[in-house]
Amino acid sequence: MRRFALALLAGLIVAGLGGAPAWAASYLDDAVQGLTGARGWVSSEVTSQLDLAKVLSADIDGQVAVAVLPDTAKLESSPSATAADLRARTDWPTVLVAMGEDFSADSAELTKTAALTAANQAERAPGALEDKLVAAVASLAEALDQARNQAEEAGAAPTASSSAADGDMAGAGRTVLKVLAWTFFFVVVVPAALITALVVWLVKRHRRGGGRAPIKPSKQTPPDVAEKLEELRALRVRYLNARVPGPAFAATKNMAQMIARIVTDTSELFRRLESRGGGDQQAVARVEYRDQVAKVVEVLGPDYYLDILARPDLWDDPRGRARAVEAAVAAFSSQIIDNIKQVNAAQDLRFQVSLDALARAKRDQAAGLYDPTDPPNERPRP
Repeated sequence: MRRFALALLAGLIVAGLGGAPAWAASYLDDAVQGLTGARGWVSSEVTSQLDLAKVLSADIDGQVAVAVLPDTAKLESSPSATAADLRARTDWPTVLVAMGEDFSADSAELTKTAALTAANQAERAPGALEDKLVAAVASLAEALDQARNQAEEAGAAPTASSSAADGDMAGAGRTVLKVLAWTFFFVVVVPAALITALVVWLVKRHRRGGGRAPIKPSKQTPPDVAEKLEELRALRVRYLNARVPGPAFAATKNMAQMIARIVTDTSELFRRLESRGGGDQQAVARVEYRDQVAKVVEVLGPDYYLDILARPDLWDDPRGRARAVEAAVAAFSSQIIDNIKQVNAAQDLRFQVSLDALARAKRDQAAGLYDPTDPPNERPRP
């Protein structure tokens, strides 16, 4: 009986020793799994309330990983050994470990002393566990930044092999310079040349036509209207290539866009009139648009609106004249859309915009003869 008791006791001792490694590895394995793909992990056995996101936000560059374990984890390994194991078994170069109230850290970029100092200073600080973790993460991040700044000032990154022979360092330095030179050439010089070439090409393309030109007058557009629309298209190119003072540059580009819309929408109006058997409506629209487009060409020509933009010093009230032209042309463009809607609704076309007074103002070379905001019955009569 005594021998049996001794044998049973020995077996229990051996079984306990044999099961220890599996038990001891559990906290570390859990921490490794928790830090795989994540920068922070808290053991489910930790009873303290922690805002992990707040802890990690103390390192805005995302340099420090954090693992928080219960105090019982000290039975299997020390905080410093666990920090070293986590750094070796995860992708994080700097790891902070908290076991209960004991902190430790391990880093590939800091010396052992610097990492432990940053962790221990926060460990001794007053406050709750969460506050101490925030302080530890911030301290480690600051130490990492200082180490990198010092390395940049010294002209080389900190390495453990800084005691290499001078001959080897010189050869390595020449190799690094060659690599940097070629890298600079392909990463900076070549892309810069390509970007410059692209910008020059875009500028030339813009000056030639400003991208895609408006569609030509459709086949359904009456010839006399199409002729005036072609004159408008030619004017558009002049506006895109116009050399005007800075404040007027935007006005020329806006007017070029307005011209494109007028050409496109007028062509669309006659296409829809033709497809719906416009008849009398098509004839009425032909007379109206032949005259109105001709007046638009007249006031937008190089001797009036474009000249006002290019040489405002030679005109009286240049701003008022320019605004009158812009408002009238915009109103005419809106009327085209209204006419298209009327065609779609099978309604009679209504023409409520008149450019007569504006064209006369251009011919008379006098300011203030036309205000597009005046009611039609108050506009000057020819």
